Amino acid sequence: MIRIALAGLLCLLTALPLRAGILADGTRVIYPAQRRETTLMLANTNRYPVIVQSWVDDGEGNPDLARAPFVVLPAVFRLAPGERQAIRIIYNQDPLPPDRESVFWLNLYEIPPETRGQAETPRVTLAMNTQLKLFWRPAGLTAALDKAVDKLRFRLVREGTGWAIECENPTPLNVSFTSLQLAGGAGAAPDMDMMTRAFSTRRYALSGPPGGARQIRFSWLDEHGAAKTGTAAVGRVIPSSTP
Repeated sequence: MIRIALAGLLCLLTALPLRAGILADGTRVIYPAQRRETTLMLANTNRYPVIVQSWVDDGEGNPDLARAPFVVLPAVFRLAPGERQAIRIIYNQDPLPPDRESVFWLNLYEIPPETRGQAETPRVTLAMNTQLKLFWRPAGLTAALDKAVDKLRFRLVREGTGWAIECENPTPLNVSFTSLQLAGGAGAAPDMDMMTRAFSTRRYALSGPPGGARQIRFSWLDEHGAAKTGTAAVGRVIPSSTP
């Protein structure tokens, strides 16, 4: 899963056309604990140079708040149009849970240049932050993600005046969805990050009533970020613990 955020700075210049121009050679990073470091290749597909700042955090998207146990090198660099750059991600050995996968976010913050001759005209300068999930896997964790998906359990839960799909993940791996749809019924409302963490339970609000559905169709992301589909039975309706 990739998240893209825009940071706008109002200044007295003219706006440049902007899109997410920094592309990585993967949509996620798997970091086995036994490795000293892992690398990711980036490419600037813009028609202009950019300055890129890179760091790992818990999803805040703010380098000043980053507390994740990873260092990214180089932390700041320039990429010309069409240029490629490998970044190194290094685990600093701060303790992480040894029995499950830990999740962090790799940030790629790109800042476009200011062009000459436009200093006297108004513009909005936009910087774009692309976030990729980073999964740290402890040594000895050999569970396969597709097997973890097979162990997921789903229930329908009443929440106030609405309904939700409750997903229970009893495995040491994190499972990311792109969609959850009841067979013949409503689907989960869109969410920027539809992930059920290892050894946890998460609820996904439905966009409408569930009807009589007792099966769910879902799309999940494999270790390479490719979408896979699956189906599962939906358990009994249980009362919500939410007041």
